[in-house]
Amino acid sequence: MSDLSTLTGAAKGLTKNPLGIIALFIVLVYGFASLTLGTTSRLESSERMPLVWFLVLFPFAVLFLFGWLVSKYHGHLYSPADFRSDESFHKSKEISERRVAEITAGQDHLKARIKETIREKSLTNGADQGRWQQIAEQILADVDRSSNIVVDASNFLGDSSAVFTFPVAAFESLGDLTNEVYFKLSSKVRPFQYGHTWLLRNKETGFVIKTLRMLANAPAGQPLPDSRSLGEVGIHPGMTLVVERVNNIT
Repeated sequence: MSDLSTLTGAAKGLTKNPLGIIALFIVLVYGFASLTLGTTSRLESSERMPLVWFLVLFPFAVLFLFGWLVSKYHGHLYSPADFRSDESFHKSKEISERRVAEITAGQDHLKARIKETIREKSLTNGADQGRWQQIAEQILADVDRSSNIVVDASNFLGDSSAVFTFPVAAFESLGDLTNEVYFKLSSKVRPFQYGHTWLLRNKETGFVIKTLRMLANAPAGQPLPDSRSLGEVGIHPGMTLVVERVNNIT
């Protein structure tokens, strides 16, 4: 009886995590197949061979499938509880901030080099300084539009300075972007509330950026990684996104 209770408890523990559910499914399938093969002495050899081949090939099929899941959808293989520690939360914040800072620093260096090169050319050619300054400013503005997005949270936070510029290259997915924006709004909103208490809207078109949580009508407060790229959801360089409170979404 105690062995049965232990087995039941272990099975319940596995069901709390997507990886555990996969493991439980594999064990059950392989176990039933082995049990069937071991208790079917009346089967002819031609009838037993499919089971034998299944037992031989099944582990390789599982290995291939697991490798594909890990490489493509690793963010979906964890339960909400796996993300709830303060340590992992702060670590993800630090990584995101460092990535944004590194790319922004690279852009600033590039713009400084462009500005310096234009200044040197204007001095060498003896051209009108004001005219060259205008050209430099236009080029730098084009660089910003071609590589950055703007997130305007001034109304949401009641702070006119809360307008943030982010390099598009810093975000591999929509989830990365919404996490970074959340870090800016954390004094006003709780984690994993996108689509429930706040959202991003394209300032020019009015289009609401919908995450998987919104599309699936998933409850707030639980992680739901969204691995779609910014381009897939309609976010492109030069765009301004406005942070809004959730009322009637259209």
